[in-house]
Amino acid sequence: MKIKKQKNRQLLFFFAGIGSTLWFLIRVIPKPTRAAYPCMRAAAPLMSGFVVYIIGFTGTYLGIQKIKENCRKLNYKAVALFSIIVVCCVFLIMFGHNPQISASSRKIVQIEVPNSPMGTPKGYWPGRVAWVMDKNATSDINTNEKWFQHTNQSVVSKMLADGIKRYADTTCLPVAWDCLFKYFNYNHGKGWTGYAAGEKIVIKVNTTTLGAGGHVLNERMNATPEMVMALLVQLIDTVGVNQKDITVGDPYRGFPNETYNICHAKYPNVHYIEGSASAGREQTTLSAQDVFFTSDGSFQSRLPNAYMEASYLINMPCMKSHGSAGISLAAKNHQGSVIGDDQNPGNQSMKSYLHYDYPDNGDNQTMGMYRHLVDFMAHSKLGGNTLVYIVDAIWSGRDWMGIVEKFGMAPFNNDYTSSLFVSQDPVAIESVGFDFLYNEYRNFGSMHNNQIFPLWTGVQDYIHQAADPANWPAGIKYDPDHYNQNQPAISLGVHEHWNNAVDMQYSVNRTGEKGGIQLVSVPSNLVSSVPLQYSHESPSTGILPHLSINSLKLFPNPASKHLTVSYLLSVDSNVTIELYSLNGKKMTTLLNKFTIAGYQSNELLLNVPAGTYIFKVICTVNRRSTVSLLKLIVR
Repeated sequence: MKIKKQKNRQLLFFFAGIGSTLWFLIRVIPKPTRAAYPCMRAAAPLMSGFVVYIIGFTGTYLGIQKIKENCRKLNYKAVALFSIIVVCCVFLIMFGHNPQISASSRKIVQIEVPNSPMGTPKGYWPGRVAWVMDKNATSDINTNEKWFQHTNQSVVSKMLADGIKRYADTTCLPVAWDCLFKYFNYNHGKGWTGYAAGEKIVIKVNTTTLGAGGHVLNERMNATPEMVMALLVQLIDTVGVNQKDITVGDPYRGFPNETYNICHAKYPNVHYIEGSASAGREQTTLSAQDVFFTSDGSFQSRLPNAYMEASYLINMPCMKSHGSAGISLAAKNHQGSVIGDDQNPGNQSMKSYLHYDYPDNGDNQTMGMYRHLVDFMAHSKLGGNTLVYIVDAIWSGRDWMGIVEKFGMAPFNNDYTSSLFVSQDPVAIESVGFDFLYNEYRNFGSMHNNQIFPLWTGVQDYIHQAADPANWPAGIKYDPDHYNQNQPAISLGVHEHWNNAVDMQYSVNRTGEKGGIQLVSVPSNLVSSVPLQYSHESPSTGILPHLSINSLKLFPNPASKHLTVSYLLSVDSNVTIELYSLNGKKMTTLLNKFTIAGYQSNELLLNVPAGTYIFKVICTVNRRSTVSLLKLIVR
């Protein structure tokens, strides 16, 4: 049987090698620049392995013939030479095309100094991550039973309520949600206001193991049905969101019966979306144009219309290791939010497009490489529109297919994780999730089939880059909205590692000072903290938005039809740029959009007659504005 399987693998490699080689040559010879396409990058390793195999096989055959020929001629020097060549060729056949050679030599990530924050903490409580664990949420899985049959709805509902309240530091659930909305709206230029009736919310869950119309959960982990139900109950019954204003699903995967049946029975008017419209679900519809662009220029995508129309997005991923990305958390969850121009909701697949920069690729097993996950985190309708991140770790899994496994590390102690994590800081929650996965796989690898995905060098590269633009690779400026800004993004949040896997303390836990991550827990004895030396964000702690006058520059000036304006913005603001004549008449509005803090550069089109004008920049946050003026000459 083993011999038969080995022959089948050899035949598969042979035919796949021929196919990938022909595909590569047919595509690249007419247009050499196609060699940089993601699909070509995916085919190249298999093609090169196949070519090496053919070279080795051919060299072995010819070498043996030469050995025979020189033996008859008694030319022993030639016999020795060709014998060496044959040995080398046999080595190529045996090992040269084996992908395990590179995998076994992979470097393992070296964690930077603990409690060394980088980036700027975000959120109502900046940098805070709330962790809730209750072992009663799950129970042991018996033979012929599945994970989703062993989840306690009442416990999970209480856990989610506790997580939201613990994050906001209040005992009242409606007040806790109101704090989340007010912080989000304040930082999006809408004032310190809560949820308003009619505003739409989209919930991105993870059902990646289901096909576009798959409705049956199996032994593979996906979004916990009880978590989806608990979130809908809070949004509708606590916050007061109308059912019809909520969309939930994984846009290009199926919406499982186990989730749909309990949620639809209570809330029939919620929009339950999937890749294929069947059994009462709605099919995902897409924006007419591409609105998401990877910053290395390799890919662009439409987004679901529900995303484009939503005032808020809630990102609720699972917690898994991943055989390509290393880990799978909130940033990776948006791999299911984009789609290729040659695809539709029923056949979306990102493996041929957006796997090339993952650390399982030999060219990316290092830090400081382009990572498209940062684009997900920075895009205005993805990370930029996220109200709150809720990591569903009720069950945790191994690799993309979510093989449900227990965790060995304390406090799980060889049991299911039975946890969830809540934060408004996208970098902090990725950092905490990484620490859990990294330490579990490093110290209890035997419980996870000895896989080391989270330990790979390059896994946390996207977290470093999201925290601080100083970590961006040369030539890359993250600009997924295609604003064509000179420096389009700033710190998206704060990153650091805990002090150790026993205390699990981040810098704020140890010092109480603002600037790093604070991990708080329910029950509270999971992680200890000293008293805080600062308060939560509020209008009273806000900074009046302003431009650094020394940074406000116009080029060229005098200008003709095109003008570039650059400036340094102190806080996230709504930026309006207007042009006035010298007698005070408003001529035109050149720009009006929400802009994140940091250095910005915008290209503007001037459709005004030649003359001298007043160039006016207005920055507004929470109905408070500042104005900067410059003289502009148009020729």
